[in-house]
Amino acid sequence: MLFRLKNKNIIASCFLAFTAIYCMFFLYKPGFIGYANNYDFIRHSSCIGLWSYIPGHPKEAGHPIAPSSQLLYDGDISRDGCINSSDNFSSYILTRFLSTGDIVSFINLSSIKILFLLSLSFLSISISKSKLVPSIILFSILTEGIYLAYANTLYGEFSVISAFTLIVICTYNLIYEKNAHPSKLQIAILIIAILWLGLSKQQWSYLTLLLICVASWIFYQNPLLRKPIFIFLCLSLTSIATFQTINKHNFNNNTSINSANKINTFFHAILPEATDKYEALKALNLPTRCNADIGISWYQAEQNALNNCPEIQKISRGRLLKLFIQDPPTFFMPIIKFTDEMKFFYPHYLGVIIPGDTNALKKIEYVISISFSNIINKINSSLFFTIIFIFFITSIVTGFILLFAYKTLSLELTSYIYLFTIGGLTVGYSIASSVFGDGYIEAAKHSVLFLGGVYIQLIALACTLLLSTKLFINKFRIRCLSS
Repeated sequence: MLFRLKNKNIIASCFLAFTAIYCMFFLYKPGFIGYANNYDFIRHSSCIGLWSYIPGHPKEAGHPIAPSSQLLYDGDISRDGCINSSDNFSSYILTRFLSTGDIVSFINLSSIKILFLLSLSFLSISISKSKLVPSIILFSILTEGIYLAYANTLYGEFSVISAFTLIVICTYNLIYEKNAHPSKLQIAILIIAILWLGLSKQQWSYLTLLLICVASWIFYQNPLLRKPIFIFLCLSLTSIATFQTINKHNFNNNTSINSANKINTFFHAILPEATDKYEALKALNLPTRCNADIGISWYQAEQNALNNCPEIQKISRGRLLKLFIQDPPTFFMPIIKFTDEMKFFYPHYLGVIIPGDTNALKKIEYVISISFSNIINKINSSLFFTIIFIFFITSIVTGFILLFAYKTLSLELTSYIYLFTIGGLTVGYSIASSVFGDGYIEAAKHSVLFLGGVYIQLIALACTLLLSTKLFINKFRIRCLSS
């Protein structure tokens, strides 16, 4: 038993070592890889005064053709364009070492992001009883080039990826603390992760509560973990409310993100699929004149929804439920079309290397070749999403198993079923919150945790199969010995 545990720890150490080496390679080997600025950097830069720097190009303007490997700190802060987020924290730390007018390498910022995630993850895993599975989870996320490229940006997606990974690792580790006093350090790291994700982006705040609710049900079965549950749930709810409050100025005005998202969702994604457009508008309590903008997104020049249909600004997404029941294609068709939009899993409309950078070109070829997403991209899209749909439905079933049959399961099986369940819920949430949050716009970026959810489900499935094989072999041996 001790020998097997030692072997597992050695394998876990190898996974962690390779993860760290790969991250250092991605950061420091010459050749910059990162997604270009489509204008959204302004929501981060306006809070801190740290801007993507391209000589001769306006700092407030987007530059989707190619990324920049440099940052300019001028201290120019504009609260009107600022989205206050936990993602601002890493930039704030960097600016404490800069003077106004400094131009620095983007790697300085991404180093803070990645090293912070690695430090907390390694610490969480080092104090856990089961080190192998969380090591594999971290390995699967941080050796994915699609994810690491977000570190070299001012998009909030890397904070989403990081905090999500930490929540999964910490909750898994605490589940393994059954019949033992939970580590206070493990709880502290989980609290950091909850606040990190809850305060990262509007879309992903609510996922924090979903993940913690699933984990809390299992924690509740352990009397030693019941007290922290209240803290976890309260912090999840508080982070959601806080994010909404501190960014209210950006979400509640006529030209806000909220208006753009609703127009993209209702007019560009959902209503075009309605069997009867006027009946659909009626179900949503929108006037018939709103028909003029059906099929048009916020970004199309002919869009005039704020004048034709100002009611769209106040409509609740809760009204969609009635429409979905009345006209099911308005639910299914946008999801089907959305999955086709996100099939590359990365924002392919954004440049990832600086033109002429031969080092980056060689580097990205290597990064793509060892990324698991590269294998997925070679699978027929229809087949892949059919499998993922089956996985998602199965995760609902495993969720009910956790809910009603928890006490009959072994510790190992419980932990694997937990991972499979939250992986599936993350996949479903990534798609639903994206397509019904902003339509088809930036599908891959908005559903950034989709791949993470898939990887966690695959890891859980592989572990379950290995456990089943081990149990079968043991039973077979016992039968052979008894005969």
